[in-house]
Amino acid sequence: MKLKYFTLENFRACERLDVQFGSRLTVLLGNNGSGKTSVLDGIAIGLGAALTHLPAVAGITFKENGDIRQVDNVAAPYARIALTTEDGLKWDRIKRRDRSKATAKATSASIGLKALEAYLDHNVIDRLNAGEEYELPMMAYYGVSRAVLQVPLRRKGFPKSHTRMEALKQALEAQSSFKSAFIWFYNKENEEHRLQKEKRSFDVTLKELDAVRTAIHSIFPDISNPHIEVNPLRFAVTISGETLDLMQLSDGYKTLLGLVIDLSIRMGLANPHLDDPLTAEAIVMIDEVDLHLHPSWQRRVLGDLLRTFSNTQFILTTHSPFVVETLNNHLKRQQLGLALTGDDEIDRVLPLAASDVRAYRMQSSNSQSLIDAETGLIDNTLLQYFNEINMLYDKMRDIEWDQKDD
Repeated sequence: MKLKYFTLENFRACERLDVQFGSRLTVLLGNNGSGKTSVLDGIAIGLGAALTHLPAVAGITFKENGDIRQVDNVAAPYARIALTTEDGLKWDRIKRRDRSKATAKATSASIGLKALEAYLDHNVIDRLNAGEEYELPMMAYYGVSRAVLQVPLRRKGFPKSHTRMEALKQALEAQSSFKSAFIWFYNKENEEHRLQKEKRSFDVTLKELDAVRTAIHSIFPDISNPHIEVNPLRFAVTISGETLDLMQLSDGYKTLLGLVIDLSIRMGLANPHLDDPLTAEAIVMIDEVDLHLHPSWQRRVLGDLLRTFSNTQFILTTHSPFVVETLNNHLKRQQLGLALTGDDEIDRVLPLAASDVRAYRMQSSNSQSLIDAETGLIDNTLLQYFNEINMLYDKMRDIEWDQKDD
């Protein structure tokens, strides 16, 4: 499942917003308060209907207060979120301000959830109940709180087994917890150790754990040997020959590494039957993808995520012009053709087709496309972010030169 179109009506500060998603990547750039996070929250509410319908999973929905747009202290009649997938599946969710007939009359006609529920019944629930193979739709939302990782202090109360539906547990809650991922990794390591002992070979590994290790190494080549240590209980990795607790790492490492571990675990848990669970279709939202990242990491985070999770649709927000401008490199690499150029730096850039990408500047809950229709590249309007900084410096330099001339 991948998303194609999205509509907000009377949601928070937004009167109406229509967004078309890229099949691989959608980037939302804007200042604080521009509506970027509201878009991600709206998508999460829309997708929450899918989780609510699936067994043993709790989805999210509208908040009791604050989600319906308010103007001059008067709430709009309703808030509406509508989604359309690339396969043409459509559904919406509506929250009315009250149960009055006047409000009902002023509310837009609803598509409802019947088509979504029928899709989930046919493709997931009925096959699950019949013991048949199925692919679980994977989706996750990582908010700015992902930098605060929750690690259990003791093993007491750890569950001994896991179900595929656990991959979607709290998946759309932006306040993500690392605890479930930690417990899964601990249990899978124990299972792998038992299997190695039984087969008398350390070469025997679990495919789900291998997926997590692959994801970590793909994005962090300097990190190896992710594992759980029990005394004290901690998630440890090796960097430059030094074994370090995950909590000892810098905020930049923790923020991105925690996301990669959690997402790869969810992918392996959701569809363990696949040869490579990281290649499953997924929808992943990340608020402030540049959070705590050095500019050098901001330049490569898009390519690293897209390369590692090769069939995932990423919908990201950012404050960083570095992230958006770097997108041009990926688009231009596609235009050069897929053949090697002989330049190692260029050949390492992941090609991205303009048809698979959307980029928008958000302002006052409105969106403006950043991709030029003729060139298929990000237009040069972002240069003002850099030019304004340089212009201020040039002014001070000119004053300095004038003072010297005097």
